[in-house]
Amino acid sequence: MDKMDKAELQQHDGKEGRRTLVAFNGKIYDVTDSKLWRNGVHLKTHHAGNDLTHAMKAAPHGPEVMERYLAIAELVEEKAAVARPTAMKTPSPLVAWILSQHPHPMSVHFPIALCIMASVMTLLSLYVHEPALQKAALYNMIFAALATPGSVVTGLLSWYYNYSGIWTHIYRMKTLLSIILAVLLTFALTIHFAFLPGSAPGGLWYWLYTWIVLAMAPTVMGLGYYGGKITFPS
Repeated sequence: MDKMDKAELQQHDGKEGRRTLVAFNGKIYDVTDSKLWRNGVHLKTHHAGNDLTHAMKAAPHGPEVMERYLAIAELVEEKAAVARPTAMKTPSPLVAWILSQHPHPMSVHFPIALCIMASVMTLLSLYVHEPALQKAALYNMIFAALATPGSVVTGLLSWYYNYSGIWTHIYRMKTLLSIILAVLLTFALTIHFAFLPGSAPGGLWYWLYTWIVLAMAPTVMGLGYYGGKITFPS
């Protein structure tokens, strides 16, 4: 296998028709034909011509993605090589370990699933007059409210370190939808405990509460959609 130092690697940055090469774990891969590396840039964060070994530790995917590409050379370390500036932020060892466990994809599933179930149970309760359905919807919302702060915090950590805190359209939409979800949960729980007891079924507070709970499903589905665009960019 050929050998290449960092100075040579940096010449293949994918711009102006040049090849798109990246290094990982001492090997250099050709990602020129990948749609995820258009013009030598991946997710507006990672630039071709660099060693991505450190960046891979905080990525939302594992190193197995490199198996899709051809390793064309070995990377030769040279002290004299000048590192290219990068937007990547370096986390502390503790934060790096936390991010390596992929906490956001894991934690975000809870509020998404729980809110969808709350909407489904509420919708069913409109046709099947069973009090247990309303109770189930309430319990799902309570647990969703408890799980939401954790998913927000891990999402912010992932955005700041994995994606360099770059404020793209996807992250703006995720932030907006997260705020909407928090407002919906707050209003729904407040109405349920403060206004629904003693109110007439089918009254103003009942229908306002019902529509708020039903709105949670499309909101979290939107969050899942934009999260999927980050992990599986088109």
